[in-house]
Amino acid sequence: MREFKRMQIPALTREPNTACSEIVAEAAFALASGIIDTIPFVGSKLDEQQTRAWPRSGVFTDDGVEMTGTPPEIFELCELLAAHIEKGTSFDVFEVFHKIARIDRLIDWRHGAVLSPEPHPVTH
Repeated sequence: MREFKRMQIPALTREPNTACSEIVAEAAFALASGIIDTIPFVGSKLDEQQTRAWPRSGVFTDDGVEMTGTPPEIFELCELLAAHIEKGTSFDVFEVFHKIARIDRLIDWRHGAVLSPEPHPVTH
């Protein structure tokens, strides 16, 4: 059985009197970041102790320059997911697909589908 990790919300650790809306916004961003961390990206984490998927090494731009830091498209996807989580609304599939299409070059598709809970063999 998988171990359930209790989410740590930074606002509560820093300031116990944080407004509820700020806590919800931070929790939404933490959940969205966690979703993005499940995507099998190319390259490797900079450090074995690194908890987030980005920044990474071995990832290059179309011009062959190694990327440093986190690409803005990753932040945009995170903000989109967090906004829907915070509002408690359903994801707009086309909007999310558009954001994922923008990071297609950063995904290592050899590891299966994005957010797939179990590996599925490719049959085509």
